[in-house]
Amino acid sequence: MLDPTFTLAPADLVMPATAQLWTTIIYGVGAVIFVLVALRLAIQERSIFPLLLLVGAALTIYLEPVVDLLGNALHPQIGQFNLLTTNGHPVPWAVLIGYLWYFAAAPLLCYDILKQRTLTRRFVWWIFVSVALGAALVEQIPLHFGVWVYYGEQLPKIGYMPIWWIFANTTAVLVPFIIVYKLYPTLVGWRQLLVLGLMPTGAFMGHAAAGWPMYNLLGTDTSQLSTLTFYLGSGACVVLALLTVGALMAVAEIPKR
Repeated sequence: MLDPTFTLAPADLVMPATAQLWTTIIYGVGAVIFVLVALRLAIQERSIFPLLLLVGAALTIYLEPVVDLLGNALHPQIGQFNLLTTNGHPVPWAVLIGYLWYFAAAPLLCYDILKQRTLTRRFVWWIFVSVALGAALVEQIPLHFGVWVYYGEQLPKIGYMPIWWIFANTTAVLVPFIIVYKLYPTLVGWRQLLVLGLMPTGAFMGHAAAGWPMYNLLGTDTSQLSTLTFYLGSGACVVLALLTVGALMAVAEIPKR
C-alpha cells in the first residue's frame, strides 16, 4: 500500500471532559439568549420568520464535518458528547449549540434593518470585522484545552487559530445574512420556509469561496510545504473572503451609505 500523500487526522485524541462541559454550558448560555431574542421578535412581529432563522442556523451544523475534513480540524472523539459524524469527523453537541448564535446573531440582531431595507456596505464591513474578531477570540480557550484542534501545519495563526479559518468562518456568516437580506421582501407566506435551506447553503458557499486555496494545500502532506506557501495560501483566503463579501453586496445592490 502506498504511503498517504496527505496529513492524516490524529485518531487517538481524548476529549478533555471539564473543558468540553464548560464549553457546552457557556455556548448554551449564548444559545438561550438568542432563542429568547427570536421568541421576542416572533411575538412582537407576529411572524415565525425569526424562529425559522434560528432553525436555519441549527441546520448549518452539517457544514461542520465537511469543513473540518477539508480544513484539517477535528473534535476529539474519545469521550465526546457526540451529535453526528460524517466523513469520519465527529461533531459534538457544543458546536450545534454554538451555531444557534454564531449564524443567527446577525439576522436576528439586524431584524429591523431587514424589514426597513436600510443595510449599508459600511455596516456590513462593520459586521465583518466584529465577526472576525469574535471568531478569533471565542475559539482561543477551547483550542487551548483541546476541545477541538487544527492539525497539521497551518500558518499564520492568531493565538491557536489559523488566520485563514477566521476569514472563512466570517464569510460563512456574512453570505447567508446578505442572501436573506436581499430576498427578505419576497420571503412571504410559505416562502419563509426557504430560509431553512438558504442559511446552510449560504454558509457552505461562503466558507468554500474563501477557503478553497487552503482546502487544497491542506489536502497534501503539510510537513513538506514551506512557510511561504502557507502564508500565500492564507493570504489568498483573506483576499477571497473580502472579494466574496464585497461582490455579493454589489449583487444585492446594497448601497455604500
